[in-house]
Amino acid sequence: MKQFMLLFLLSATFLCYGRQIVFVSGDNAPIHDVRCTGYSSGNDSIASWTSDKNGIIDFQQKGVTGIVATHPDFSDKYIKTTDLKSERDVVVMTPAVALNEVVVTPQDVQEFTTHTSYRLSEKEMERYTNVYQALNLIPNLTVLSNGAMFLEGNQNVKILIDGVETTRQEVSGLSKEDILKVDVYQTPPLRFAAQGVEAVVNIRLKSTLHGGNGSVNIHQAFQSLVGDNSLAFFYNYRQSRFSLLYDNENRHYRKYRLSEVLDYDFDGVHYKKEKKGLDSKKHLDDNTLNLSYQLYLPENLLYNIKAGVGFNRNGGVSDQEVTTAEESFLATNRLFSEYTKWKIGNYFEKNFGGSAGKLLANINYQHYSTSYSSAYNEMTDAESALKDSHSDYKTHLDAVFSEIQYQFPHSRIGDFTLVGYETYKRSKYVDTTNPFYQTINGTGGLVQWMYGTNKLNYFATLGFSWNHTSTTLLDHAYNQYMPVVRLRVNWKPTRTTAFSFDYSYDGDIPTIAQLSETDQWIDTRLVYHGNAILKPYKKHSAGIRFVFLNRYINLASYNRFESSPGMICDMYTTTERYMLQTMVNLSSYKNWSTQFDMSIRPLGTTKLVFWNRVILAYVKGSNKEYSWHGTRFQWMSSLMLNLTHWSAELYYQYPGKIADGQLVRPRAQCWSALLWYRPNTNLSLGVECFMPFGKGFKESEHTVRSAPVHADTEVSIMDMNNLVSFRLSYNFSFGKKKITARPEFDNLDFDSGILRK
Repeated sequence: MKQFMLLFLLSATFLCYGRQIVFVSGDNAPIHDVRCTGYSSGNDSIASWTSDKNGIIDFQQKGVTGIVATHPDFSDKYIKTTDLKSERDVVVMTPAVALNEVVVTPQDVQEFTTHTSYRLSEKEMERYTNVYQALNLIPNLTVLSNGAMFLEGNQNVKILIDGVETTRQEVSGLSKEDILKVDVYQTPPLRFAAQGVEAVVNIRLKSTLHGGNGSVNIHQAFQSLVGDNSLAFFYNYRQSRFSLLYDNENRHYRKYRLSEVLDYDFDGVHYKKEKKGLDSKKHLDDNTLNLSYQLYLPENLLYNIKAGVGFNRNGGVSDQEVTTAEESFLATNRLFSEYTKWKIGNYFEKNFGGSAGKLLANINYQHYSTSYSSAYNEMTDAESALKDSHSDYKTHLDAVFSEIQYQFPHSRIGDFTLVGYETYKRSKYVDTTNPFYQTINGTGGLVQWMYGTNKLNYFATLGFSWNHTSTTLLDHAYNQYMPVVRLRVNWKPTRTTAFSFDYSYDGDIPTIAQLSETDQWIDTRLVYHGNAILKPYKKHSAGIRFVFLNRYINLASYNRFESSPGMICDMYTTTERYMLQTMVNLSSYKNWSTQFDMSIRPLGTTKLVFWNRVILAYVKGSNKEYSWHGTRFQWMSSLMLNLTHWSAELYYQYPGKIADGQLVRPRAQCWSALLWYRPNTNLSLGVECFMPFGKGFKESEHTVRSAPVHADTEVSIMDMNNLVSFRLSYNFSFGKKKITARPEFDNLDFDSGILRK
């Protein structure tokens, strides 16, 4: 290691030497605050500088082949380092001139070692409601009207603005005229690998913008009340940035029907019941408000603090008409949960310069206060059968997430990053007969490396992890120590085809919700809850991807094999008090899957797009008591028409199925139609019809024959028949939003500790 570090330092010494560039205007006056970004031969940004009051930048030429200089009062300028003749060169900046926009042509697509860059014209983006939907212009990237995004079949896609993490709401709030280009990374940059991100979309803005911007997005139905709405506002003042984000989700059904068929034996009694769901009320209200403040010293220091609060209320009373061999009667199934969530996060980033690397640190704290109640009652004379068929709990969940990364300077042997992370959760159950605690913990360290050529790209991660789970319900804790390995190779033999191979070996921890043994009463002698003795488990995964692109067809095929000894899945068992549906660790779990995504563009443009996704899988699992196998089939399809002032989308989901342990869960069949009208580029008005002429939205699950409980459950939402919802998308800006950095990773988590049936 000493010899390696000595060789590295000597190489850096010979490859680096000091240079100065002086930026002046036409009258030879120095220009302050010129923002410069240094690029490698592969057009990757590897360094940055800002001119001082004398218009000077000092830089070390280490792998820098070109520099892009930007200033709000001058036109952007590209400087080749080979054109610099001395140790102090003078560059004259030209005053900015407003130019008419150039429509996108195939030449506006540039391919680099690590990513592909696309320039989107305003004229093309005008055919979409906002910038987020306009990402459909990028080949093999699909954005549905419900916000789902798929890149070459990948669903875990990170969105960035100028290289830093952002949200769908913020992207929707951008002005279309501010977009310079979009960089697409099929293999994510190193700093996101620790999060398991599969792909990255980086939206690059034009030169420095000042002022603020915001957006209002409304998707609301009023009969019954169903909606998903958001408000975003951002304002920049000098080196500070303020933001406000508000999200609201509401569901209020009046014709919610829970139907069941149950058949099981317990304590010498045979229970067989047919429960017909009656019209019932069910509600969900989720509101979140997030505020943040950020201080940014260009190319030096970034500090961001954010705080938020969330309120979630979810519950209902399901009435049922029960029929047995002896009698008929009414029953009610009550299930309520609520939580209040508080969170605060601190982010720190220090750039030591192009020759010294960058340090990033992130720590977040979250607190959940939850309340839960469950009950099942039958209106019969057999009151003895109703004892203890209810539960009430309160919990407090505290969680801390932290991560630190050091990114080494770019070198000829590739890019290196060191990562350390820690996840800690502790929950306390109160208002119970015996209050108890549960704890989970995950700690690890990683070394990441990436190296690329014109056609081949290599990515590797090596490290270790320690996973821990414990509860006061048990006398011992579970600990798992294991190496972490992630490998990926990308090969692009031609401009239109690409292949990739990936392999990973790591582990996972059960969530607090899965460990919670909170009773959810389904019948007088049937309960659902988690399992306090669940253990951490290991995962092997290998996959091969094929991608093909041309003007008319975009397709991506992905074949994957997964082996997860200890995988968690559902299972039925017998206890002293009741029959139990719970979760267990398997001794063996294998999954063979194939995924196929295809977009057909009959006109050779995105004005008309026919998108399809098909997923096939074979699953096999076993433990000491039980073995099972099953299949999965899923098909989704969308037809999108995008004109200047009008756009429409037809969506359909076929009722496929998914196997999970002793349960088979058929996917719901649904379809919808959406029509948009845009009087101008920043305002869109729409109307959506969900499942017209249908027989209600239905979801179901049923057990396999070998399960000790034969259960067939169906949920129907009948008042979504011919449901019409209204949409509005309005983007506004004042001045121009300054390009400022944002945290590059976010470890927030949505495990409230509540496990719902």
